[in-house]
Amino acid sequence: MILDTTDWLAQDDALLDALREGGPMNLPRAYEVTERFDIDGIVVGDPLNVYHMLGYWPQIGTTRLGQPPTTFAILSRDQRQKPAIVTSHFIYYYTFADGGPRSGIQSYLFVEAGDAGDADAPGTRHGMFADRGADPRSDVELRRDEGTDAALAIEPLLYDAGGALTRALKAMGLWNGRVAFDHAVIAEVCARHDRPGTLVPADNILRWIRIAKSPLELALMRRGAGANAAAVNAVVAQLREGASYHQVRNMFAVESARRGNRSVFMTVDRVSSDLPTSDRIRDGQSLFLDGVGHFQNYHGDYARTVFVGEPSLAARRAAAAATLGWQAIREQLRPGLDYAEIAALGHAALKKAGVADMIGFGPHSVGLMHSDEPGLEAGGFYKKHNLTLEPGMVLSVDCPVVEVGIGGSIHIEDLVVITADGCEPIHAVGDHVITV
Repeated sequence: MILDTTDWLAQDDALLDALREGGPMNLPRAYEVTERFDIDGIVVGDPLNVYHMLGYWPQIGTTRLGQPPTTFAILSRDQRQKPAIVTSHFIYYYTFADGGPRSGIQSYLFVEAGDAGDADAPGTRHGMFADRGADPRSDVELRRDEGTDAALAIEPLLYDAGGALTRALKAMGLWNGRVAFDHAVIAEVCARHDRPGTLVPADNILRWIRIAKSPLELALMRRGAGANAAAVNAVVAQLREGASYHQVRNMFAVESARRGNRSVFMTVDRVSSDLPTSDRIRDGQSLFLDGVGHFQNYHGDYARTVFVGEPSLAARRAAAAATLGWQAIREQLRPGLDYAEIAALGHAALKKAGVADMIGFGPHSVGLMHSDEPGLEAGGFYKKHNLTLEPGMVLSVDCPVVEVGIGGSIHIEDLVVITADGCEPIHAVGDHVITV
């Protein structure tokens, strides 16, 4: 196991400064995908999609889960148009302006949530955050005043969200043509204001964009995945007989936070639920820890098999088989290979070695979510798409043993980025099987 001596927080300011300049989205890829699908622009309200486009996660999307969005991001296929934000004056002042000048983003602000149907109705500032003059304004106050005033000097404050969204679409040349959208409220506004263009679902289009990462996204992925792997390894080093699986997950949350990450979940010995309180680490057990955490919403996904003392012979053989299969796959990953071929490579390696263990070699792209890739549309559902590898993809290949009665559980997993002629890990690899 690799000793973690990395100062994971050292590079954070540089990454956050890069997000201040704009969204992490791979814009050349976005323009290529919109061209491929004949889309003139994309309008999004889901916080994840807003963040990807602008580098800003709407706080209200966290505090008011499930409610219609009141912050939107817009991207035009016309590269002369800057990406845009549509949001309330309050949210712009209170959160968005903290990102700095953001000169590469157009802003359209409003006062009230809702849509009265008048796209030109002006908004009125009601004195909120007015300067009383009793003391010099703080740096935070100056930053917010200057940023908000600069935005309003270009586009006037409007009365409501529907009016501002309509104005933005018209100003960006997206009132006609084909526009992709991700929330029903966007379609409602367009219908209420008699937009003549067509709307198409954005979800899969956005996923096609996200699978090929920008340089900033790859930097965020390396940061998140590296710290995630280190956090899992730190938990492995603390495993002791008698510890509950719930305690192990708590350790992962703590070790993630120490490295500036947020834990998302940890599967311990095939168990993902906190509810079984009787599950505990025991001597002679084979188990895997599969930890997923993120930095600035870019995820790591890392699994290691752990032997607590001396494992069963069947477990030792199965772990060796999983390691063999993954090594055979990793050596041949390259652009042009598809998901089905990846699984076949692993099974061929096991067959050649005379290994009978059942191992599921399951590739998936990782990014702003654990499985971040387009799906094959199937009656309103997504089926697994047989995707072809491209440079800039971050790939996991799950390697779990899918048999029971071998003395425990086996799984290994790393993240690699697909390069022009192969792949490379985005975190330290170390040992796939660890004895404690």
